Amino acid sequence: MPPSRALSKKKGDQQSRAELLGKLLVAAGEKAYIVQHGKGEGLYFLVMVPVTDDEVKQWTESLKSAPTVITVDSLKLMPLQLEKDAAVGSIDAAHYDPAEGKGWTAAVTVAPCK
Repeated sequence: MPPSRALSKKKGDQQSRAELLGKLLVAAGEKAYIVQHGKGEGLYFLVMVPVTDDEVKQWTESLKSAPTVITVDSLKLMPLQLEKDAAVGSIDAAHYDPAEGKGWTAAVTVAPCK
């Protein structure tokens, strides 16, 4: 398969790209989590990495804006989106709305990457 077709914009490829990023992070010794958003044909996959409060401050200084941080139990997770024009630490509003009282726009599951 030609490289230009190997990772196209088809839905299944979005999952493959997210899983590949998660596996690369784990292979590099990092912890990573995969978030599965929605269900059926509307599934969206997102890789997130755990961050500390100090790391959030460092990212904020580096990015010149605060990254979106999602709290899951005792974990603080920062997203790593792969889509074109996505900023580090951001989540598309179609998936997550940080406004007060809102949040995920569909059901999510969070699991460690292996």
